[in-house]
Amino acid sequence: MKRKIVLSMLSVFFIGLVLLPFNVSAAEKELKLAAWGSGKHFIAVQRAEWINDVNTALAGQYKIVEFPGGQLYGPKEMHMAVAKGSVDLGVILQPAMLAMVPMLQGAYLPFAFDNIDDAATAYQGESMEILEKYLAKKQIKVIYTNFTDGVQVYSNKGIINTIDDFKGLRVLTQSPMFTDIMIALGSAPDSSIPFNEQYMALKRGISDATLTSIVGGYFDRTAEVARHITKCNMSFATIFTAMNLKKWEKLPQEARDVMTKLGKATEAKSLATAKGWEAKFTQDMINLGNSVKVMKDEERAKIKAIAKPVWEKWAKENGPDAQRLLALNAK
Repeated sequence: MKRKIVLSMLSVFFIGLVLLPFNVSAAEKELKLAAWGSGKHFIAVQRAEWINDVNTALAGQYKIVEFPGGQLYGPKEMHMAVAKGSVDLGVILQPAMLAMVPMLQGAYLPFAFDNIDDAATAYQGESMEILEKYLAKKQIKVIYTNFTDGVQVYSNKGIINTIDDFKGLRVLTQSPMFTDIMIALGSAPDSSIPFNEQYMALKRGISDATLTSIVGGYFDRTAEVARHITKCNMSFATIFTAMNLKKWEKLPQEARDVMTKLGKATEAKSLATAKGWEAKFTQDMINLGNSVKVMKDEERAKIKAIAKPVWEKWAKENGPDAQRLLALNAK
């Protein structure tokens, strides 16, 4: 009888040993998502909804946990953190990674896109396939794209009515292509001042103008020190919700499908919201006493003609895929 009891106990013990690894592996896995920026911005709000929907659909398998407000990484280093796998997912500012993935410039050509709907086509079809190829080389997988409103000119000197108004204007820039176009327009671009110091540079009169969006200029208070806003849709920055490619490839297909499907819905939502927010905050700027004017089509067309050789130079230097992106996106 004792022997039977001992054998039964041993059987239970060994069964427990066999089942333990299965139970541990079946536990819900945590995926860390690093984010930055205001939690009140529509992109952050829509991202929170996406995370909630993904977690609900994959309950018991995977759970995305967000670390907001730059707790882990900020916009300058986020793309490197995702590429290295230092974090599972990250919120990547596309213009911040142009040096890392130069091919992204093909979807960020100044003055190439007349409106946000035109800009959105650069992240679809063949154009997006080319971008994804080069992002994959850096171990980055874009799950979905967040759209923002157009980059405009904020000046403490006055409205830009004609291209002649650019001459001698001390413009703060962050992009080499923007810098080249400003030089071609006769401006004096300055890329030496970090973004977080631009407010004081404009306030003290060290600089005459900067380039940012309507929504961005409202939230970062650029409109307080550069009260003349010329809307000319220089470009349309995007923000990627992305994952380290190696970690993405380890996910089961079901999890990838859920993230992608819900991501596409969030992408469409961000495009619609970006339009609404631009209209709202344009009016808010006017109500606060800022002067806001839309550049005439004929003047913008002149700038576009000046910008074209800059695009072509970039495409020639970056090979056939860059030339194809130019053909697809520069209408």
